[in-house]
Amino acid sequence: MPEGAPPGPRKLEYSANPGLIGAMDAEITPTENGPLHAERIKALKNDRGETIDAGESIFLCRCGASKNKPYCDGSHEAAGFSGKRVRKGNRPPSEFPGKEVTVVDDFGICAHAGACVDGAPGTFFTKEGGRRVSHPDASPSEQVIATIRQCPSGSLLYKLRGKLVDGYFTETEVRVEKDGPYHVHRARLKGEARPATEDHYTLCRCGASQNKPFCDGMHAEIKFSDAPGK
Repeated sequence: MPEGAPPGPRKLEYSANPGLIGAMDAEITPTENGPLHAERIKALKNDRGETIDAGESIFLCRCGASKNKPYCDGSHEAAGFSGKRVRKGNRPPSEFPGKEVTVVDDFGICAHAGACVDGAPGTFFTKEGGRRVSHPDASPSEQVIATIRQCPSGSLLYKLRGKLVDGYFTETEVRVEKDGPYHVHRARLKGEARPATEDHYTLCRCGASQNKPFCDGMHAEIKFSDAPGK
């Protein structure tokens, strides 16, 4: 660059982690009206990030009634748990192009964790015509990207130069949020329900989601608790 020349245009470079290349061996199967069967997930972690199980085959409670959370103890049978999705209809993901970043919003799998509105309130969201609308140019692009990468459900993703960026994690794990959902990283979800990305998504464990097997934030409404006997 000639001396005194102005710097060139800034380029945003956020790509999938190099560790994402290769097979995704872990699988999670929502059993019929029963627990989640997690296989080869490498690590089951608590809310502090501590590994509490590394078994090849783990059955995880999703009815909310187990006395041995996060593990299934068979309580779903007495509780009459149904794994059926109650919510009707699906909207296709919406895209909101900005000068540098395009926000991709799949509202149907939102877990309402709140990281988006806390991280970039100027961008997320306004309500227009009965839907939520993102404004990618209302916040610095780096802030928008960093905020989207905090979305645990995968409801919010982003595109750079027209290419979807949806892979952030290198390790397979399931983290148990205190009084909240399972945070899944890099595991295939078996069955008909499809996450926006299998790199990361959230699964209900309170039993009250209207969008099973995904979390829809109902744990907060029903005051779901990990406390023994609840």
